[in-house]
Amino acid sequence: MMPIDNLENYNSENIVNMEKAEGLIWKFKESGKKVGLCHGGFDLLHPGHVKHLESAKNLCDLLFVSVTSDKFVSMRKETRPIFHENLRAYMLSKLRCVDYVVISDYNLGVETIKKLKPSLYIKGPDYKNSKDWEINEEREAVERVGGKIIFTDDLKLSTTEIISYIKKEIKN
Repeated sequence: MMPIDNLENYNSENIVNMEKAEGLIWKFKESGKKVGLCHGGFDLLHPGHVKHLESAKNLCDLLFVSVTSDKFVSMRKETRPIFHENLRAYMLSKLRCVDYVVISDYNLGVETIKKLKPSLYIKGPDYKNSKDWEINEEREAVERVGGKIIFTDDLKLSTTEIISYIKKEIKN
C-alpha cells in the first residue's frame, strides 16, 4: 500500500460508520425513499467505477457505497489495496452521485447487505452473467431483506486489468 501521512485529514461529512449508515437507511426507507447500495474495493478509482456509480444513482433516491476494508482486500489480492481504505472512501465521497460512503469490515458483500438492508443492490455489468457463488449469495441476501439486485450496463473495466496493462507497458 502506498504510504500516506495524516490519514485523518481525509474525512468527509458523508463518510459514516456502519451503525450510522444502518440508521440512515432505515430512516430514508421509512420516509418512502429508494436506497441503493454499491459495494466493492474501489481501489484505483477509474472511469468504469464512476459510470457505474452514476448509473446506480439514477436508479435510487439515495446511493450508499460500501468500501471493503484494507484487511479484506489484502486477503483477496496480495499486493492490494494500493490506496488505504480512508483514501478510497474519501475519493468516493467526493463524487456528486454518491450520497454516503461506509467502510465495510466484512469479508463479503453479503454481510454488508444483511446489516444495511438496501432497497436495491447495484452491481456492474461484469457480474450480470456470473456463476460466481458470491454474487448468488449477494442476490439471496438482498432478496431476504426485501430488496432486489440490479446490474448496470456500463463500461466494463477492472482495476486488476488496468494494473496489468500498466505493468505490461512499463516493461515495453
